[in-house]
Amino acid sequence: MKDAMKHTNRQRPHRGFAVILALIAVGIATLIGLALAGTRDSTLATSDNLAKAASARAAAAGALDVAGEMLNDPAVIANAQGTLFDGLAIGATRVRAEINDLTTGLPADEMTSAVEIIVRGDASGIVQTARAVGRITRANDSLRADLDCSEFALLATDQLSIQGDAHVGLWRASPLSVLSEAVRFGAVNGSAQQVHVDSRATVHGCVELRHSAFAPRAEDADEDLADKICPIPADIHVPDAPTPASQINQDAVATLALDGLLTHDATAIGDVRVPARAAATVRDAVTLDVGGNLWLDRGCRLTVEGALLVIVRGNIVFDACDVEVSPTGSLTILAMGDITADSAYIGGLRSDMAEGRDASGGALYDHGASRISIFVSGDQRVLLTQGSVLKGQVYAPQARIDLELRSAVYGRLLGNRITLHEGVALFYDPALDMRRGWSNRLSGVWSADGVVEPSVREVAALDSAELTEFAQVSGIEPDSPSVAHGAIAVASASAVVASPLDGEASESSRSSMRRRARERSERAMARLREIFGDDGPHGRTHLVSLGFDRSNHGGDR
Repeated sequence: MKDAMKHTNRQRPHRGFAVILALIAVGIATLIGLALAGTRDSTLATSDNLAKAASARAAAAGALDVAGEMLNDPAVIANAQGTLFDGLAIGATRVRAEINDLTTGLPADEMTSAVEIIVRGDASGIVQTARAVGRITRANDSLRADLDCSEFALLATDQLSIQGDAHVGLWRASPLSVLSEAVRFGAVNGSAQQVHVDSRATVHGCVELRHSAFAPRAEDADEDLADKICPIPADIHVPDAPTPASQINQDAVATLALDGLLTHDATAIGDVRVPARAAATVRDAVTLDVGGNLWLDRGCRLTVEGALLVIVRGNIVFDACDVEVSPTGSLTILAMGDITADSAYIGGLRSDMAEGRDASGGALYDHGASRISIFVSGDQRVLLTQGSVLKGQVYAPQARIDLELRSAVYGRLLGNRITLHEGVALFYDPALDMRRGWSNRLSGVWSADGVVEPSVREVAALDSAELTEFAQVSGIEPDSPSVAHGAIAVASASAVVASPLDGEASESSRSSMRRRARERSERAMARLREIFGDDGPHGRTHLVSLGFDRSNHGGDR
């Protein structure tokens, strides 16, 4: 009896354990079944989303090609108001294409030279976004010419030296830096003997000017780029800097100290000074004519909120000061003496004052280099030293330019002898290149026969009289060398606008300008047909930096 009870007691734990194992097995089977069912549903949903994403992606890419072709008609940009098309059906996908000015971020217009196209394809809530950026080349660019060589980061009329570990490259904060265009430098005659680049210098992404024929094909252009050369088949003509007229002494003062607000023209026979720690602000359109030297003393601040033209017949000294130009302002300096910047900042109004004088290349764009232009006439010297920073342009064809001791230029330099000493940098702003200069064979610099337009070499200086005469003789509109210097608008094939600087042209002169412009336009179209085919497009848009962004949400991002 006891043995039977012992046997029975030993079996009960085994039965309970078996029941538990059975329940566990049933539970596991149930979970596996549910998991398999859920996985199947998830796989079906994922497959559907992937199909929609692929459809949206293909539609966005195809619509991007359509948008690029549409831009060959200049009227499209003028009428688009930022939207090329919306709700376009490509299969089951709805597509919207936007076009913005790459420089401003605003909707593109007829003045836009570089664009960003954003195409969104929406397939039942799955959105794929394709983006591309590029320059726009128009046929009427052959009726315009950039004569101040602003397409070159460094251009020397004699010698160029990049010493030690000096750096030349793109200003990465520039909106147009995404185009990744090569930075050009060299001597006007394309001679390698007049350019010295130290083995320790960094010139990555740069090409050196060479006297050579333009690349006839895209493949040849790629080879030139790989060889790091910029071929131009002629010596570059560099006009002199504008020279101001003689000083008018009426209402002139002997000397002048600037502190506070300046809203009217001022003339000083002698020196003009912004005293130490003073704060001067210029508003409206103001001309400051300095018969002697201009001194900006240590710790002073000059803020330009209008269009300021400064004529200095003596020397200019920027001594540990700040000269800032607001988004609504511009600064043009016509200097007849030496310029020295010592621990100074000259540039756009800094949106981040903590930036200080950033010579590392990381300075914010703050509207770029185009609104500050310094012209130097004669055999003078321009020196930036002790960590000075310039966000602007220096045009000094006969002057010596030295950049030294941790200083930097965000913009470009043109001079007779240019030296970038060890430890300095130049960061080129690609917004300065309007693609109407010497490096573009379709610009007004070149005739339809591929030779330099004769009237280009007859421009002696970048002043209003010379540029107006050039426009009247050639029918080509010269780009203004400075925002504040006064743009010169001239005849196109359909209209004539007289120069605001020199009064209205005579009727016979306007008729002659119309005829020359019409003939040049016809030659330009023939040249375009030769290069691009018989269709002879209105323009040609080359899009680069194509990329995709993905969103699983409907609507705009």
